[in-house]
Amino acid sequence: MPPGRPAIGSPSGAVPSKVRAVAPTQTAPPAPPLSRDGWAWASGLSVALPLVHAWGAPLGEPVAEDFDFLHHLLFSSSHSLLDGGGSKSFWRPVAQQLYYRGLGGLMLSHPGLVAALHTLLLGLATLLFYRALRRVWPGTQAALAASFPILCESSRQLIAWPGHSADLGAWLFTAIAVRELSRNRLWTMLAALLAALLSKEVAVVAALALPWLPRIGPTGWRSRARWAGASGLLVLLWALAYLGVRRHAGLELPHGLEATATTLGVPLLERLLWAVVNSLRAMFSLPAAPVPWEGWVAGAIGVLVLAAAAFLLPSPAGRARLAAARSLALWGLAWFVAAAATLTPVHPFWAPNRACYLGIGFGVTSAAVLGACHPGLLAAFTLLRLGAFALSPGPPATVTAKPPDTGAFVDFQRLVRLQLLVRDTRRVLEERFSKLSAGSAVSYYYLPPRTEYAFGGDRALQVWYHDSTLRWLPLPAYLAHPTRPVVAFIEFKRFGHPQIALVEPAAMRRYLAAADALRGRDYPKALAELAAADSLQPGGEAITFPASVAGARAVCLLGLGRTEEALSQARRSLALWPESPDALLVLDSLARSPARGTKARK
Repeated sequence: MPPGRPAIGSPSGAVPSKVRAVAPTQTAPPAPPLSRDGWAWASGLSVALPLVHAWGAPLGEPVAEDFDFLHHLLFSSSHSLLDGGGSKSFWRPVAQQLYYRGLGGLMLSHPGLVAALHTLLLGLATLLFYRALRRVWPGTQAALAASFPILCESSRQLIAWPGHSADLGAWLFTAIAVRELSRNRLWTMLAALLAALLSKEVAVVAALALPWLPRIGPTGWRSRARWAGASGLLVLLWALAYLGVRRHAGLELPHGLEATATTLGVPLLERLLWAVVNSLRAMFSLPAAPVPWEGWVAGAIGVLVLAAAAFLLPSPAGRARLAAARSLALWGLAWFVAAAATLTPVHPFWAPNRACYLGIGFGVTSAAVLGACHPGLLAAFTLLRLGAFALSPGPPATVTAKPPDTGAFVDFQRLVRLQLLVRDTRRVLEERFSKLSAGSAVSYYYLPPRTEYAFGGDRALQVWYHDSTLRWLPLPAYLAHPTRPVVAFIEFKRFGHPQIALVEPAAMRRYLAAADALRGRDYPKALAELAAADSLQPGGEAITFPASVAGARAVCLLGLGRTEEALSQARRSLALWPESPDALLVLDSLARSPARGTKARK
């Protein structure tokens, strides 16, 4: 050895490049203070991307299940934590009872502030994950893994809807548990895991997996086994309590999933594949239904996989780096599969927001494998996901007559459609009626398909006016009891703003009287009733109702042989409402007549 050259094993010895390339235990440099850690700030602020991509939606507007919890909070005499808190399906006291007690009033008065709080908590969770992973990885890898669940379009749902407080709570408290694990704090980790379990059941994956997170937390098998035993005991106690509450409160899965053939009749492996495939698509911002750009996304993923294989497999140094990353990669993959397995009981009702929690594990796997290759692949992978994220549709600006066909029971597009409808309904009602007398009813006249459940039956109206005697009355129920007093009828408008109009009860009664006369072929009486209905509906806000009146008038005129007038009224009806059944019937009848068909088709 030349004089003055230190030995390789000495503290100051330089490790040759070949040896350095294969060193499997190389650790990340110490993390800088948070104030000077640019990757930490990039991770935490990544939540701004889904917020921007959701901008324009009525963020925080309560719909559907929210009214179950708010109604229970306002009107139930029991406020125990040992029931569903308004839910008939799940025991999630942190995400249901405690959350709505703390934020229920705010989401009714200032729903945007609830969405802002969700955004801040998601950013905090991402930052906590990053700081824990930064102990074993460089900033680029830790940032990719921590922000992975955020950079998909479905994360917007966790910002937009209070009802996703369960997913938010599971994510946030899991992040806190990871942080406590990284600091070897067993009891605070267990407390965070308990809060995650009481937010959503999928957190059982974290409780069972975190004690075995490689290179973070306790060292040695004996120590990890002790932590795993404590975490497992926590899961056991939680499960026993869950089963007890479930039996006592009569909770069962929605849609009859515990007995339906759509779930039980499908093999478990097929349901698991359904969860895995849809989750992978959601992680790359692809809906369950095919979209034109998915081929480009799949092709880019294939190129990245081939590039990673080219970096890692041909050389001993690459295979050594892959071996060094193997433990974290396999741990993340196990998390992903286990979390996907928790979705099998809800087959076939897909919701892409569920993939966010699975993304915690898949992000770790992706960062471990790509980080062993080259920093350029980390950047390329992030750009690919950002591109797919940017290609996903923004929030719908209006309520569409039909829900978008995305292959999901609920996703961001469908959620915003419901929120827009509920917001407009609430505003129009409150503008017209600052207060409703006890026992009042509001009826639906026309709502777009698959939207009635957004109001939670009577609950939305009762929550808005803080009166449990108020009722939503569907039109068939009103037709069965037409003497029941109704203060207004709700009508959906395809165009304009707001997309809800109120139809006067007196006008509706005359229209229904005209319909009765029309069925008896008493056309003169029907025309008189229709004229009265027109005069009793002031203003031009309603569209479907005057279209219905015009369509019924067209039928009357056709019955009287006044075909030119019938054709004019049918066209007027269709101009207002293209689906007007009476107007379409008149045009079809005229088209079948050889003498009139040419005019009807024009």
